[in-house]
Amino acid sequence: MSTMNASVWTVLGASLVLAACGGSSSSSDSGNPPSPPPPAQERAQFRVLPYVQNPTAQAMTVIWFTEEDLPGELVVKNVGTFTSEPVQAGALTYGQVEVDYIHSENNLGAIHAGVEPGQAPSLPYKHVVRVDGLEPATTYQYSVPGADREFAAEFTTAPATGARQAVRFLAMSDMETEPESTGKTVAWSANGLNAGLDKLDTDPDTYSRQYLVDQTTGFQANLRYAKERAPDFWVIAGDLVEKGGRQLDWDEFWRHAAGEWNTLASQTPIFPVMGNHENYWHPEGGGYTQAAAMLAYDKFATYWDLPANQGSDERYEKRYYRVDYGPVTLISLDSSNGDDSDPAKDTNLMLDGSAARLPDFNRFGEQWNWAVRELADAQAKGQVIFVQFHHSAFGTGVHSLPSGSAGIANNEDNQSGVPMRVYHELFTRYGVVAVLSGHDELLEYTSLDGVHYWDVGFAGDGLRGPGYAPTTTYVPFDLLPEEAQANHWSAHGDAPESWNGDQLIDGGKHYGFLEVDVRPVGEYDFEVVVTPRYAFPISDASGAFTGEFDFRQYSKVVRIPVQR
Repeated sequence: MSTMNASVWTVLGASLVLAACGGSSSSSDSGNPPSPPPPAQERAQFRVLPYVQNPTAQAMTVIWFTEEDLPGELVVKNVGTFTSEPVQAGALTYGQVEVDYIHSENNLGAIHAGVEPGQAPSLPYKHVVRVDGLEPATTYQYSVPGADREFAAEFTTAPATGARQAVRFLAMSDMETEPESTGKTVAWSANGLNAGLDKLDTDPDTYSRQYLVDQTTGFQANLRYAKERAPDFWVIAGDLVEKGGRQLDWDEFWRHAAGEWNTLASQTPIFPVMGNHENYWHPEGGGYTQAAAMLAYDKFATYWDLPANQGSDERYEKRYYRVDYGPVTLISLDSSNGDDSDPAKDTNLMLDGSAARLPDFNRFGEQWNWAVRELADAQAKGQVIFVQFHHSAFGTGVHSLPSGSAGIANNEDNQSGVPMRVYHELFTRYGVVAVLSGHDELLEYTSLDGVHYWDVGFAGDGLRGPGYAPTTTYVPFDLLPEEAQANHWSAHGDAPESWNGDQLIDGGKHYGFLEVDVRPVGEYDFEVVVTPRYAFPISDASGAFTGEFDFRQYSKVVRIPVQR
């Protein structure tokens, strides 16, 4: 469970019993009606709406944050009523530069608009309830009364591990939320075919072209589409926020995920991993510094209840973990830090991973040995195995340049994903179906030795091309193995834009997600169907955005037979 103190409940038979972590509590038997909610003046106002975490076949965690230090109530229909014990979330602090932003004319998204002039938002209170003893693959309605509303949603428990049941999940990364996303568009490059260049080149005429909608609007549309698809869970392969140590960026994320703009996380558990941006920035302590990385981790860890990995350092927890969801096993790895003394074995040459207490991902380290054990066990159990980590290992973006400090103008990158190729041999040995990553901020696919690699970094920020114009025009396609070159696909190169004058009709790079369907076939086998989907902004004859989106899919649908 979360490292924060909380009330944790276990259902034994028909009764509800406090299992751990103390504090006042109340419950009702499932055969009796729940007690009435407390009067409105005794309820706290939500800072983050209730959201669900860490599903198993028998249990689900519900987390929410409030403004006031008041107990909350979780009512699960036909199960019982649970009283939470609020704990102040001490890591969710604001720096003075954040306070200045809130009260400036630049706060276009009106984040924390109700805070008194010159003041910081107060530290919120965290509520955690673990409901146990539930039935597998069963939907439960729940509600939490708040001062301004009674929030209601539903969650569904996981199927039993190994169950031959269809599972759907979504994967995305690199939304990099920040309040400045409102009104901020990104550069929107097109492939080079119209300019007589290769499709992976960038048309020079599009170097300064901006996308049709700002990042806030694009991510909002993306999550509306994601919610329509009714996934069982939601994978985020890093870079959830722009600056992991900046509280405003986390507040902006929850406005999208469990707040005023969407509540996908209130019914769909998130399984995140840390990207480079989740190890970044301190309001007084710089960018990739020890203080910044530790502050950013503390904020990240506050929000998530994830399976334990029994790491030797408490700061290794929640960085890598295993989830079993019916026939699916998801192995989440932390690609943030390698061997600080060897650029070829490190993904961030600016970050002292040892000082910041980040696990080394390389061979025979603690995380590596853990991954070997978990992959071998999942394979032995006949699970359909997926892996996620942030730094894409086989790609064509700037972060797929060789690792080095010479700079991307000299075809080296100090945040390269290439060192993560060290895991490919493990993935082939243990039958991993697909690897989900981001970092290059592309929608990109390749396969190698039966392992399918996707860059899903098109959630709500970059929409980059393979090159990083105008600094360099080199695309590291030739650094891919020949097999990976032969089956490579990307939205940049293989979904060219179609125009009617100034009006975009089809194609191009847009904000979206990967949909993964795992379906039983026959008595033992499975089929995995992977579909990239996106929110297409509708423009008028002048090329201006109309305010509407069309929810579409790219033509690259990958079907993978999995034989057991």
